[in-house]
Amino acid sequence: MPKLQIKGIERHEWGISRVRLHISHRNGADRYDVAKITNKLNSCSTLVILLGHNDDKSIFMDFDVREDLKIDKDEELDFSVQKVSWPGKLQWYLQTKDPMIHIPAYLAVISLALSITGLIVGLSA
Repeated sequence: MPKLQIKGIERHEWGISRVRLHISHRNGADRYDVAKITNKLNSCSTLVILLGHNDDKSIFMDFDVREDLKIDKDEELDFSVQKVSWPGKLQWYLQTKDPMIHIPAYLAVISLALSITGLIVGLSA
């Protein structure tokens, strides 16, 4: 994979763990897929949502993603992209820094656990 110039994303996308990447660099991952991006230089990685754009020489990411990968804006990134399966998606939902995403995810997991517990208690009675 070629090295791409790192650029910031638009203000309304800050803090959502999104990366804008041309389709030719997504390694088979579709738009809105959760993927693991790994910085080949230092082996740091993070889970992100992939979005597209038309610039095939740049990768757009917010401050938090750059911090996770230990890189700075305007550097070049040598990276790999790997689409994750549903456990990785669940991990992204629970670990993302955006409270509008991780709080409902935690509530959903707790609700599922309580309903399974209720089902087991109801069936054993």
